[in-house]
Amino acid sequence: EIVKLAERPFIVKGVMTVKGALKAKEAGAAAIVVSNHGGRVLDGMAGTADVLPDIAAAVKGRITIFVDGGIRHGEDILKMLALGADAVLIGRPAAVAAVGGGAEGVKLLLDTLKRQLMDAMMITGVRDLSHVPANIVRKLD
Repeated sequence: EIVKLAERPFIVKGVMTVKGALKAKEAGAAAIVVSNHGGRVLDGMAGTADVLPDIAAAVKGRITIFVDGGIRHGEDILKMLALGADAVLIGRPAAVAAVGGGAEGVKLLLDTLKRQLMDAMMITGVRDLSHVPANIVRKLD
């Protein structure tokens, strides 16, 4: 009902399970945000990077997947894209930059993230952000 009433592409934030992603898609959402709302969960609970690969495996290509949570460096952006996100949100760092430095602070943050992302792409051999291979991130045993 909310999707119909919105009359705009509707995004569901706070998705942390495959079941939640599938329900959002079924309800007509245009996108989901894999998010634990800034980590406001119990110690030891899964982070967004932990659940993102399973969610992407279930819905990638059928619904847009955004992710947030703990993104502080350009390398984090590349990792989240490799784990299956279509785009990465950086709300808290941007808000802190704005409070601390206004528009200039946000520009500095974005320039820094871009430089870090480009460095990470070069190191991993990624030439195109629309095709970030999952194998650039893996846990070592």
